Amino acid sequence: MSDAAMKLVVVGAAGRMGQALIRMVHEIEGVVLHAAVGRPGSPFIGKDAGEIAGLGPNGVAITDDPLAAFLHADGVLDFTTPATTNEFAALAAQARIVHIIGTTGCSVEDEQKISAASR
Repeated sequence: MSDAAMKLVVVGAAGRMGQALIRMVHEIEGVVLHAAVGRPGSPFIGKDAGEIAGLGPNGVAITDDPLAAFLHADGVLDFTTPATTNEFAALAAQARIVHIIGTTGCSVEDEQKISAASR
């Protein structure tokens, strides 16, 4: 992995959108999958994210520790649920990384929380 590559975290990594994001990150030059996060208790925790996404092993195990996953990353790709996105917005702010949100169904209150975290 090049030090110049943008290091991204995919949250919701075992879901349909998470797997699609892992495949997209794999295809983009200058971008690497830094970490993959699944929900606590998921049977995919500890599994190789590349294998789950149909790419073959990539050496990135799915974790349920988002804060550790965000450490030393440049950004996080989030297509999860509104409640989870709120949690990740706060953690991304704490880690001082970009949080790209594709989550749908966020309420006005969710959007306010996300906006506050983005400051």
